[in-house]
Parts: sequence; C-alpha cells; structure tokens
Amino acid sequence: MNIENVCASDAPGACERSVDEMFEHLEALCDALPRMEELGARVAKATCAREAVEADRRYRIVRTELDEFEAHAAEALALAEQARDAGRPKEDIELYERDRLYFAAMRGFKVGPSQNERAAVEEALKAGGFASIDEANDAVLPSDELSRLAGELEAYRADYAETLAACQEVEGQR
Repeated sequence: MNIENVCASDAPGACERSVDEMFEHLEALCDALPRMEELGARVAKATCAREAVEADRRYRIVRTELDEFEAHAAEALALAEQARDAGRPKEDIELYERDRLYFAAMRGFKVGPSQNERAAVEEALKAGGFASIDEANDAVLPSDELSRLAGELEAYRADYAETLAACQEVEGQR
C-alpha cells in the first residue's frame, strides 16, 4: 500500500478516508502483535522440534550401523579365537582377523557421524527448550499446519511493514 494508491481518487474526502482506514489498519495490526508473537514462538518451537526429531532419526540410523559393525567385529574376533583354539590353519584365522579389522574400520567411519548427530539432537533440544526427544516429538506440527502458520506469520509481517511505511509516509507529508 503506497500513498499514491491511497490518494488516487478524485472524490472529495477520499484521501482522508483512505488515510484514516490505513491508520486504523495499522492499529489493528498492532493489536494483533501479541498473538503474532505467540504464533512466531510456536512456529520457532515446532521448527526446533522437527530438527530435533530428524537429528534423532539420523542418529538412530548411524547408531544402528555402528552397533552392527561392532557386533560383526566381535563375532569375527570370536571366530578367530575359536579357530586358533581348534588348531585350524593360519589362513583361516587370518581371514577372521581381516574380517574383524574390516568391521572395526567400518565402525570407525561411523563414530564421527554418530557423535555429530547426537550433538545436533542436543543442540536442537536445547534451542527448543525441550527436556527430551519425546517432548520434542510431541511439539512437532504436521508439515501443512507448520507451513500455514509460517505463511500467516509472514503475511502479517509483510502487511505490517507495508502499512507502517505508508503511514510514516503520510505522517511525513503532513
């Protein structure tokens, strides 16, 4: 809304009526500010909740892989020891030991990502003020609702900025 559009009518009193409506609209926007602040806090909390839940999902995936590699390495070590105790050929024992080293190395590749995802979970929980991942999960909003609320908030911000600028322009011309 700009001043040219507000005062474009040739009818007497039209400019004043539009200016009055513009200031009334600004007042209504100001009255809505507490609700919009609550809405903004809700959107921010839901966004942090979604980030925490997603990071936890990724952490669980990496943690499962890490656990599987640990189990395979332990199994290979046990098989190598059994083969050694049973007096099996050195080549058989070496195969089990290579398997153990392979699984230990693969496990090593997952340690960093596991730690990173765990840190991401903790950071998102802290940012959202959540005590646990369950609490964060309860705060997750469906994507369509989160988008709708974020859109409502953005529309309010744009309307407020536009209306305030137009009112300031009118005030500057008085």
